[in-house]
Amino acid sequence: MSRRVQGSGFRLRLRRAQTAGFTLLEVMIALAILAASMLAVSQLVSAALRNHTRAVNLEVATLLARGKLAELEDQFERTGFKDFDQDDEGSFEDEGHPEVHWKAEVSKPRVELGPDRILAMLTGAGGEGAPDLARLLGQQAQGGQAQEGSPETLFPGAAALTATLQAQLAVIGEQIKKGVRELKLTVSWRDGAQDESFSVVTHLAVLAPEGTP
Repeated sequence: MSRRVQGSGFRLRLRRAQTAGFTLLEVMIALAILAASMLAVSQLVSAALRNHTRAVNLEVATLLARGKLAELEDQFERTGFKDFDQDDEGSFEDEGHPEVHWKAEVSKPRVELGPDRILAMLTGAGGEGAPDLARLLGQQAQGGQAQEGSPETLFPGAAALTATLQAQLAVIGEQIKKGVRELKLTVSWRDGAQDESFSVVTHLAVLAPEGTP
């Protein structure tokens, strides 16, 4: 009776020893899964931090660009424009961000602003349907002579009026060229191993600078 009890107890202890713990292969697989999970989490956190840093830098650069645009606009309203293209660059060190740089490019209009073009702009017409100053005033001459029954015959002063208006529109065109500029502001900064930048393009019209007597 006692021998059977001892034998049964021995088999029970042996079975427990065989089922307790993990094998080396199981431990290695579990560690591999844990390492892969930790790596994925680390990459997600790193990407989130980079995106947050980039968003903060972009917000700072946007605010600095707005301030610089207002500063340049105020400057040109006081001094006016030069008769040629201008450019300038610097950093926002005075604003506490020496790592952020700016570059301003001021360009003259490249369009032709002759009398007919000015007239088209004033009347809102364009293309082939743009009005011609001489036609509007009724000047229909052939070989230097006005045709009989034409508006030139009915209104002898049409030719002189046409020349006067053309001269005035030419002056207006030159004033627009002097007082209108395209301003391109580029803001750039270093973000880790790569350069980041954006550009803002606007148009300024200063026909009567404050510094003009």
